[in-house]
Amino acid sequence: MKTTLSIKQVIEEWILSLDCLPSTKEDYRRKIQIWFQWLSRRGVETRSPSRQNILEYKEFLQQQMKSAYTYYSYLTVVRLFYRYCNEQGYYEDIGKGLRTSLRQRTHRKYPLTVTQTQRLVDSIKPTTIVGKRDALMISMMLMLGLRTCEIHRINIGDIGMVENTPVLRVQRKGHLDKGTVLALPAKIVELFEEYIAERDFKEDDPLFVNHCRGQKPKRLLTQTISHIVKNRLRAIGIDDKRITAHSLRHTCGSLLVEKGVEVEIIKELLGHTSTSTTRIYVDMALKRKLLEDNPSDVIADIVAKKPKN
Repeated sequence: MKTTLSIKQVIEEWILSLDCLPSTKEDYRRKIQIWFQWLSRRGVETRSPSRQNILEYKEFLQQQMKSAYTYYSYLTVVRLFYRYCNEQGYYEDIGKGLRTSLRQRTHRKYPLTVTQTQRLVDSIKPTTIVGKRDALMISMMLMLGLRTCEIHRINIGDIGMVENTPVLRVQRKGHLDKGTVLALPAKIVELFEEYIAERDFKEDDPLFVNHCRGQKPKRLLTQTISHIVKNRLRAIGIDDKRITAHSLRHTCGSLLVEKGVEVEIIKELLGHTSTSTTRIYVDMALKRKLLEDNPSDVIADIVAKKPKN
């Protein structure tokens, strides 16, 4: 590196320059340190790695990590670090052009079908406070396309009225404020009222909390939310690693596409920065239609018909 700063100092300088949440910065710090630890174990001078070293690291991660998403996230951090080093004149951008996006390869999580969605909703009986919580939480994920981190951040006071319309104020992924306002369907309002009727609360209390006997209610963590959804899916016979809590968001997007809702409207609902991301759901809907309405059957019918004499 063309600097007198140590690797540790360059890392900290880079982290400070990032415009992201503290949790994201900590994740980046951890992942770039793993890269330098890997270089040291390989006997590579940490101040002068090559692009070939990155490609070897990619192969190493593919062999070690459980999913493509995981190892690509590690490579993304390395790529961003050397882009910064290049901008500062510390080192060449050895990660430039490195393929680190899965968007063109595959959809990591599958959406539910209409039948599966109906079965999931119908299976949650709001006869207990836990049932009422889960019914509201899963309905919000399905009807509003909310991520687990967005569900985690909701406070009771985030639900209110704007011009006689019930709304939810959402803190989007990567944002520091609750700047997104979503209109709520009557069903969610009904479930919300039934759930909070069971609780003593203040407006700044978290909406979704644990209800363990003998324990003080605490905000549900994103991992807990994912676990609850996965258990609810297993309860109706869906135990597929490709169908998770995030699949409920995909289900929202793909079902809206199938119903003919404009991509721009879906983009705003889901909080995408670009319609190119939203078009993933168009692709999902088309693939599902290809399976359900097999166009090959049209040719089969034509071939099966005998010509008139």
